[in-house]
Amino acid sequence: MTDAAGSDLRILLDSRGIESTVERVAADVSADHNDGVVLVGVLRGSVPFLADLARAMSIRVRIDFLSITPYSPGTGRVRLLKDLDIDVTGRDVVMVEDIVDTGLTSEFLSAQLNRRNPRRLSVCTFVDRPVRRAAPVRPDYVGIGIPEEFVIGYGLDYEGRYRNLPMLAAANPAVLKENPDAHIAALYRF
Repeated sequence: MTDAAGSDLRILLDSRGIESTVERVAADVSADHNDGVVLVGVLRGSVPFLADLARAMSIRVRIDFLSITPYSPGTGRVRLLKDLDIDVTGRDVVMVEDIVDTGLTSEFLSAQLNRRNPRRLSVCTFVDRPVRRAAPVRPDYVGIGIPEEFVIGYGLDYEGRYRNLPMLAAANPAVLKENPDAHIAALYRF
């Protein structure tokens, strides 16, 4: 589709596609963790996926969150902003992310979680973009794999915009850089 900014937008998953993707991932996680699981959401982008995933699961679920600072340009350094409130020692833990891209966040947080001695730690992501992978991370549960595309919607944002969209769309980052609101009129019609 072409929006008012004249740029191409592609809807990768509409709300029905998201629902069926979440149901598939929830069934896989539930089948692998019949004793129950602690879902650890990585703030902020994972929130829509985590909420839908928890509701779709057929097992006992506890939920907690982690948050880190953005990576400092050129240093690769981050720090924990929000730590867990739940003790995960001896529990099955599934870390839930909106997107695994470079893998640096997953690698850092997996190391943090493994220090707490969970029985099992898995990584679940709604979007997997392995082409940019810089760390040896391979998610255990994947909603959708994409090539090198910039995506917005369903938790994924550009400068805080578009997270609340009930769809996943490929967008042109050059257009968004010029005008962060370029796609609002087109995408919020759905």
